[in-house]
Amino acid sequence: MPSPNKYNTRPSVSFITQRLLSLANQDFCPWANRYVYWLKQPIGWLIVAATASLLIGLFLAPQGWVMFAALTAVILLGVIWPWIAIRGLNCKLSFNRRRATEGESVQVTLSIKNSFPWPIWGLAVEGGFFSEDLSPSNDSTAVALARVPGWATTDFKWEYEPHRRGLYPSGICRISSAFPFGIWYAGDEIQINSELIVWPKTIKLASVPPVQGKDLTATGILMDQAGLEGDVLAVRPYRRGDSLKHIHWPQTARHNRFIVCERQTAAHRRVEVSIDTDPRIHQFQSGNGSFEWGIRVGASLIKEFHEHGWSVTYTTDKHSPTPTAIAMGMQSTFDNLALLQPVECNEFEKRCSSDPQSKHILRIVVTTSERMAELEGQDGIAAGTRFVVLQTTPTNRNQDSWLTIDCEHDIPTQLQTQWERLCHESWSAT
Repeated sequence: MPSPNKYNTRPSVSFITQRLLSLANQDFCPWANRYVYWLKQPIGWLIVAATASLLIGLFLAPQGWVMFAALTAVILLGVIWPWIAIRGLNCKLSFNRRRATEGESVQVTLSIKNSFPWPIWGLAVEGGFFSEDLSPSNDSTAVALARVPGWATTDFKWEYEPHRRGLYPSGICRISSAFPFGIWYAGDEIQINSELIVWPKTIKLASVPPVQGKDLTATGILMDQAGLEGDVLAVRPYRRGDSLKHIHWPQTARHNRFIVCERQTAAHRRVEVSIDTDPRIHQFQSGNGSFEWGIRVGASLIKEFHEHGWSVTYTTDKHSPTPTAIAMGMQSTFDNLALLQPVECNEFEKRCSSDPQSKHILRIVVTTSERMAELEGQDGIAAGTRFVVLQTTPTNRNQDSWLTIDCEHDIPTQLQTQWERLCHESWSAT
């Protein structure tokens, strides 16, 4: 009995089909693209057809003149009408707020004033919104508008959800029209009344490690050191200068002398979050590469420490050898993180080296496994430096990392789980 696969030709047919498709889509003459690129536009083929009709009318048959006249009329109307329509429009674009976070919905308002008595059809807003997620056809259309009445100012509103941090519109925003035939696009730049700053998305964390700070402050986290805030730690005899409101009256009556309460004190520790922005060690995959996730992880740590009363600064790679620490101000800090760009850093180990000023600073460096491979075996790294490593390559090294996050899996869940376990172990050890 013959095998069932003996006469099965489907795999071979599929292979041949794939080969034919790859050959049909292969660019054999890339040098000639600049000469024939205009043929990708519909008007290019109409010009070719009009030229052919003209040659037919000149040398073969007079009917070619009729076709030439018709095609010429279509070309002229398809070019002139959109150009005239755009000349009569005045467009202004604005957002309903100044700042947002990745994934949040924002309302966009486009105000169009039509100076002509007739309505304008077939308008579209292009550029400035989806430059990082362009389709293979390179279409950057943000929204299409059906109709703008004549002699009127019309407001168009729609919801926009930015998926990546940055400043929006991210490029030149244009109003365009190809009505009525769609063979030629005429456009004009839109006036931007307000811009939108999109902050990096943050991950909600549960806690922070225990405080061991040296700086006393009126605000911060309560610690078990004698002070005037928080819970009662112990009692002691009265000393001159103690406030009467701290007297423990039952113990005073029992010992027949003043006994006062020792309470906790509020203190904070300085933390420095350093984000490694060297493009040579990162992966760039639109909004899901290690570069973008490194910024999101760093922003999450900055926000969590700030909410718990820590004194936070952050550093990034700068053109100067010494990175500049920016004082903590949540709005200005996240504005800077929203506009952060990749910058090469050739002396990264100096940022992790110990110095007298960093003795009481918790320094957290958000980097990748490639950077950790470069730092392996190097001396001089400050004892207070902790590494949060985004694992971009399969490796088992990263033993010196504080947290290790695999970029191939769910990063927010990994960060939340590891951070909660780290804080729990740190508090249990105190």
